[in-house]
Amino acid sequence: MESVASTALDRTRLLPRSGIGVDGAWLVIAPPGNPIIRLDARLLDRVELIGRSPTAPLVWSGVATAGVAAAALSLVPGGVFACAGLAYLAHERFSEARRRQRSRDLLLALGDLEVALHVADGPEAAKGIADQLAPYTRDAPITRPEVYEDAKRRMRAQAEGKGEASAKRELENALLVGSDVVFLRGDYLQVGQVAFRITEVREYALRGANLPLTGGRLLQAAMGLLVVAADTRAAAGEDVTVLSRRIAEYESWSGHTAGR
Repeated sequence: MESVASTALDRTRLLPRSGIGVDGAWLVIAPPGNPIIRLDARLLDRVELIGRSPTAPLVWSGVATAGVAAAALSLVPGGVFACAGLAYLAHERFSEARRRQRSRDLLLALGDLEVALHVADGPEAAKGIADQLAPYTRDAPITRPEVYEDAKRRMRAQAEGKGEASAKRELENALLVGSDVVFLRGDYLQVGQVAFRITEVREYALRGANLPLTGGRLLQAAMGLLVVAADTRAAAGEDVTVLSRRIAEYESWSGHTAGR
């Protein structure tokens, strides 16, 4: 597994509004005014699309529509004004429901941890990012030779009793903020020279907040927790059954055999 992301970045490949893109196996987040954030998708179990439920806005739209009908029949005092106000509410809530049906964000999952990443460029753009990253994740069927080789390397490390050490090495450059590596040191999550207690990072993440870095830089706290979760997974050990099945399925599909 190549652990260092390319430092060159073709910004024309990034989504124009969100500054999100893909560079090989790397998720790239480069909003204006913030250093480039790179996350190795090979760290993740899966990348999915999520959308907010339209149910609540639809319910309120229905309630407001019923209110419009009642106002029109003069069952509500100040019928004309009430009718106009309720009609606007019905339209606004229905529009919100349609926006929610169309909205798609990325869900980055590692174990029980799920991190949502908003893609301001729309559902098709979000789907394009997910489609490019998904083949590198650990729950996806293996379809690429480089992913197969990485899986075989991890399997060999497990067989040699070096699984945890190998997984720890993978973490060394899995998340970068500019040139700063995000890593664990005891009970602290460090971003370059800046350290946060892990409990503090969790509090930030629960509020949906960013970690404040030097120079006005920011990192989504929940994304920092991906490194914490990956470290916990490394200590627990690889799921050899899943890894073996994925390797066998790829070898059957591609005609490879073990050792060839």
